[in-house]
Amino acid sequence: MPIQRMTCFKMKNEDDIASMIEQYRMIEQTNQKDGKPYILEVSPRQTINDPRNQGFNFVASTTFASMDDFKYYDEECEAHKKLKAFAKDKVNGPPLLMFAEV
Repeated sequence: MPIQRMTCFKMKNEDDIASMIEQYRMIEQTNQKDGKPYILEVSPRQTINDPRNQGFNFVASTTFASMDDFKYYDEECEAHKKLKAFAKDKVNGPPLLMFAEV
């Protein structure tokens, strides 16, 4: 059963949101596991300005075919490692993560 990961960020500077979207697009284009793309879907976007968002101004949805693919992304994926390095100084606090079967 596919797994969807929703990752919510509090970007320090809203001007960095466009760059963050580009980083997720790079994941979409460069993700590899066993020499093949393994991520089913990547959907990054800026949130709507609303107090109920509690300061989270960026969200990315990433869909995987299996829990094994999700674990690979979280622990080994080179494309994801590059994204984390890029985002390190651009976000306030840890991201909020939510997972669901699709």
